[in-house]
Amino acid sequence: MRADAPARRRTVSGFFGGHRAERGAPAASEPSTHADAFDAADAPGAAVSPEHPETPETPERERTAEGGASSGTERAPSAPDSDGEGAGEQLAATVDLSEVRSGGGALARANRSADPVREAEQRMRTAQRQLKRRERRERRRFSFASRRRRRWWLVAGGAVLALAIFVLAGVFTPVMSVRNIEISGASAVNPADLQQALDRFSGTPLALVDDGEVRGALEPFALVERYAVERIPPDTLLVRIEERVPVISIGDDGAYQLYDAAGVLVGSAEAPPAGVPVADGRAKDLGSEAFASAARVLRDMPAELRAQVTAVSASSGQDVLLALTNGAEVMWGGPEDTARKAIVLTTMFSSLAERPVSYLDVSSSEAPVFR
Repeated sequence: MRADAPARRRTVSGFFGGHRAERGAPAASEPSTHADAFDAADAPGAAVSPEHPETPETPERERTAEGGASSGTERAPSAPDSDGEGAGEQLAATVDLSEVRSGGGALARANRSADPVREAEQRMRTAQRQLKRRERRERRRFSFASRRRRRWWLVAGGAVLALAIFVLAGVFTPVMSVRNIEISGASAVNPADLQQALDRFSGTPLALVDDGEVRGALEPFALVERYAVERIPPDTLLVRIEERVPVISIGDDGAYQLYDAAGVLVGSAEAPPAGVPVADGRAKDLGSEAFASAARVLRDMPAELRAQVTAVSASSGQDVLLALTNGAEVMWGGPEDTARKAIVLTTMFSSLAERPVSYLDVSSSEAPVFR
């Protein structure tokens, strides 16, 4: 580059240059700091002034507002040199601002992405979102468990309510009142008499039938030893009867009074019936220990064996003596272990069937004696 040639300056035209053109002020040229400034004389196609052969001539372009807005590359008019000489117009290289802006945005994004504070905040937000999702899952899980518990409580409450309604309907309404009275187990006692005694409970709700009142209705019947009451919905009252069984008879003026094990008079007969032995000795006294032991022994032994006994005697509660239909006598002893003694006696009868036996002692079931 020659020293007397005006230096070519690079200016930035575009948005700012267009506005200068609109105001009518030429763009001021600035000294170039770039090393790539070139001489206009060296540029291809440059015209040489006849007065200044070394100075290239360049056509001058007027910059208007339209040109500044439509093109990003323009040439600004050159300013006169400091020494007053017109050096002609200067050629200025331009830069597109959109590239600068886009490059600056990428750089800013890169700086933001490299910022540790922003990265920590991003991780914090991600962790918070994950925590919220986990909390929502936990709430759903616990809400399902609570709904299930609520459902079970509703089912249980409904069952209790239905039961309460059923009980109230049975107690306070005639829907479940007594209409049928059934009697079971009555043979010696006339069932018609029992039915008449229990008719007082007709129309009474099943739940309100009192066992004490049933007992009062059955007390006049001496042959009734035990009873049980069953309430069968919707309207049936079942009374089970267990009658007294005569186990011992006591002769009195040609007649025989039949008693059960409790000493209750069951009936009378002209002759002692089978299976009801005749009491002898102190066993005739209803209030004695001998009678209580003898009656208990006869009650607890099997009916098949009792049918073979014709008489019973005792002087105390531990020396009950039985007389059998075959003429043999059996020392039974006390009322303890009656079932075991009955088994031992039956076994001895089977073993001694071919031998005549007049006396057997089973008071000690572990060591029976016979002769």
